[in-house]
Amino acid sequence: MNKKLLVGVAAGVSVAALTLTGCSSTASSTGAPSGSPAAEPVKGGNLTWIDVTGQFEATDPAAIYLGEELAGLRRTVYRGLTALTVADDANTKVVGDLATDTGTTPDEGKTWSFTLKDGLKWQDGAEITCADLQYGLSRSYDASLVAGTGVGTTYLAQYDLYDPAAPDYDLSSEYTGPLSGSAEAQAHFEAAASCEGSTITYHFKNAWPDFPYAAASLFTTDPYQESAEKGTAGLWTVNANGPYKLQGDTFDPSATDVLVRNDQYDPATDSTDVRGAYPDTITFDWVADPETITARLIADSGDDAAAFSPISIPSSKYSEISSDLSGRVEKTTSPYTRFLGINSLTLTDPKVRRALVLATDKTGFVQAAGGDNWGTPTSTIVSQSIAGFVENPSTKDDDPAGDPEAAKKLLAEAGQPNPEISYAFSDTPTNEKTAAVLQAGWQKAGFKVTLAPIPTDAKPSYYGQISAKDKNGQKIDVYYSGWASDWPTLFGVVPPILQSNPADATAGVGFNYGFYSNPDVDAAIADATAATDPAKQVAALQKADELAGADGAYVPLANQNNYYIHGSKIGGFLPDIASSYYPDLGGLYVAQ
Repeated sequence: MNKKLLVGVAAGVSVAALTLTGCSSTASSTGAPSGSPAAEPVKGGNLTWIDVTGQFEATDPAAIYLGEELAGLRRTVYRGLTALTVADDANTKVVGDLATDTGTTPDEGKTWSFTLKDGLKWQDGAEITCADLQYGLSRSYDASLVAGTGVGTTYLAQYDLYDPAAPDYDLSSEYTGPLSGSAEAQAHFEAAASCEGSTITYHFKNAWPDFPYAAASLFTTDPYQESAEKGTAGLWTVNANGPYKLQGDTFDPSATDVLVRNDQYDPATDSTDVRGAYPDTITFDWVADPETITARLIADSGDDAAAFSPISIPSSKYSEISSDLSGRVEKTTSPYTRFLGINSLTLTDPKVRRALVLATDKTGFVQAAGGDNWGTPTSTIVSQSIAGFVENPSTKDDDPAGDPEAAKKLLAEAGQPNPEISYAFSDTPTNEKTAAVLQAGWQKAGFKVTLAPIPTDAKPSYYGQISAKDKNGQKIDVYYSGWASDWPTLFGVVPPILQSNPADATAGVGFNYGFYSNPDVDAAIADATAATDPAKQVAALQKADELAGADGAYVPLANQNNYYIHGSKIGGFLPDIASSYYPDLGGLYVAQ
């Protein structure tokens, strides 16, 4: 008999209910801020989303991975199997969206089945079917469509989506999607994600207990209408099944784009806990830089009175945020942590790596980056917003201002009193300031530091260079980095950053760009993957982070804040865990 499995924050369990030993969540946003125009949402009006040109990567669900796209488009044009509700952290939960519920599993997370609701339609009036779900997932295996991210497919490989009748067939290496895959591979895929009527069933070799959470957070399992397929020519099209559709044929991330109401959307199949769909239209206005956005929102003139942005106020504008704007300004935690990756192929001695961590001036780094509005020092790669967050026991007692004397002692023990290191970062004014702070702290401990700024227009890009095993031929020992979980559980943080890369990898898999490898850390991650008890999973992943911290796998820096300003006619402004702490469009409305 199938049963519901309580997962992360799935199956209707709130974040607050997942207070396993040592877990906490510290978001400060709990509803519309003071000064909101009305307590109750109203329908109508035009909402303006102001963003920086080029911030979006695509509008095809298979190619969407950036957080603000996932958050905004999930509430407007696309629906998934499951969704996260709009609410403060204490009440956020996973609910069925296109599916009737959060899924059933007969084997504690290895097999998941979801049944579609009745009355679901695409924008052309066609019924949404199980075959659409199957086809949507298949597209995530096509490297040309996922635009280089491949994140969803990485997770499908990690948990090993497979054909139960052919368990040795490796879909992750043999299947290339519906456009180029062989007939044999397609048959194995369709057995791995099988349809029976309106029910789809996913078969995994490894238990994936928070799969409903991942389905709510990523677009990998979203449906796609095969008749709408245009291949790479459709990366900027929108085939809607949500309350809005795109006005026109193609989304232009450098012009003005408008979402209008989708007349084929039936609100009876949805919930206002997920999508209020209050504005009549949503306009995307693309501008050159964050400073322009903040200036417009401070001025609060004309259409900008009903505008918001997912871009935080830049530190250069902090002095202009006066007390009379307090009702339109909101600071929250975020899913983003900032840390330094360490190239373990060049810094091979754990004592040298640990000395680098001890010598790091995290307090000075935060001040140079923007101060308390920008973030707070941390001891881990895990955001405070993640269920299962704890300070890393191996580093939590480190002096946030740096301890060069303790670092010197470790370097002496390692027989390397003056190691030479090269620090790489994307060459921006803020990064130059923070690099100077880091360099000064490390030099006090005896490190000889060379700064290696990488131009923002470099080819390969910054991450293209640091992700390569050979670092594009450059000497890079330490590099500036950051991460936000793909869904708000420890599974979305610890394995991507700390799990060993395959032996033949020429570039970092997941986000392990430093090629860190520790069999004890890998074993703890394996224990978490195999466990079906959420408490044991959390404990195993916390242990993996603790072991990595003791080994100097990374340099923890800060949990970054989001710091927003919005127009005076905006109501229901709530950056919440469901939207990765971007403003949640599910509850936003325009005061009339």
